[in-house]
Amino acid sequence: MSTFDERTEKNIATLHPKAQELARKFMATAMPAMKEHGLVIKIICGNRTYAEQDALYAQGRTAPGNVVTNARGGYSNHCFQVAFDIGLFRNGAYLGDEPHYAACGKIGQSVGLEWGGAWKFCDEPHFQYPHGLSMAELRARVASGQSVL
Repeated sequence: MSTFDERTEKNIATLHPKAQELARKFMATAMPAMKEHGLVIKIICGNRTYAEQDALYAQGRTAPGNVVTNARGGYSNHCFQVAFDIGLFRNGAYLGDEPHYAACGKIGQSVGLEWGGAWKFCDEPHFQYPHGLSMAELRARVASGQSVL
């Protein structure tokens, strides 16, 4: 099993085992590809609680900051251990707007992940395990103590 930087490992650990497997395949391919362009890739966010998601949703609405999500707690795949966000870095600086996110998207899709950059609401740093369940089904599974997958 490959190991990655501490932040990436911490965020992978928050994911469902099936999502962890694809996240590791993705990173094993994306890291050397991004290194060729002088970039470092990290998984900067994994699972979030409903409260954490609500706090992000509040940004740019009722809390300071820019709007970063359109999903409240319980309405994001991040709340169900199946989604993660990546960050690209150059010389330690985070690059929020970087054309190589698209290359990462292709890598993610090639290992079986859904990529947020392919959505109408474009979210290039976002990847998720393709579970085929609705948000209502995921919420019901969590509420009843079942595994999300």
